[in-house]
Amino acid sequence: MIEHCHCQKINPADWHEKEHCWENPRFFYRVTTRMAFHQPFSYHEDITHAQAEARSKGYIFKENAMVLLKSGLFRGEILIEVQRPQNNAGRKKDTSCLQLQGRFYSLVTQTPLMQMGKEIDKLMRDLKKKGKKVEDLYLSLINCPSCSREKGSQTIIIAHIQ
Repeated sequence: MIEHCHCQKINPADWHEKEHCWENPRFFYRVTTRMAFHQPFSYHEDITHAQAEARSKGYIFKENAMVLLKSGLFRGEILIEVQRPQNNAGRKKDTSCLQLQGRFYSLVTQTPLMQMGKEIDKLMRDLKKKGKKVEDLYLSLINCPSCSREKGSQTIIIAHIQ
């Protein structure tokens, strides 16, 4: 098992109960990951795999690239922020690269990943009360699974809203 740290260099205050507008599209290279109740089994290995695969296709990693987790009960996706290859003009669309753009609402939580379902449900109810429709949800682990044992869980829940 690879125990390399993949903590994000993110200031939680910039993301807690904030609305963001990504006017310019942001691109994320994605790979599937095995999960159990929002907890990824092979987070570090999957990030390493995604980086190698993306580099082989010519993607460039941004400095301090954001890593997102699209969570599910047993299967999910890890998404790493990239810049598309310069020679992308003549290529067919790469389904491994997700483009995100628009409005997002974020919330920082210290809830362990195994209990994230309750936190997500609460956020969904709160956004619905405010009249916001959620298109999709993503998690960003500020403290990676290896470091969360010592530092505690700290996760950003990011809702893509309309």
